[in-house]
Amino acid sequence: MNTDKHGLFIRRLRRRIAIGLLCFPIVYVLSIGPIAKLDDSGLIGERANNILCVLYAPLKPLGAIPGMRQIFNWYLFRVWNCDTMGDNTL
Repeated sequence: MNTDKHGLFIRRLRRRIAIGLLCFPIVYVLSIGPIAKLDDSGLIGERANNILCVLYAPLKPLGAIPGMRQIFNWYLFRVWNCDTMGDNTL
């Protein structure tokens, strides 16, 4: 009986980990919108901005993919209404 509960726990844990691993990249990429909005509003200080630049540095290579820069610009400027005075995403 105890083994059945343990097996069920392991299966649920594996499923949750798999879902988390699938969702993390999507949430990571989309989280740049709220961060850009906070930065645009002046609510992020210099030190936090430096940390965020390091955390979001892995997104830089996405700018080399054709069309990706336009997608990010649309997401930031249209969806989040960020006015950063030009194209300085990615």
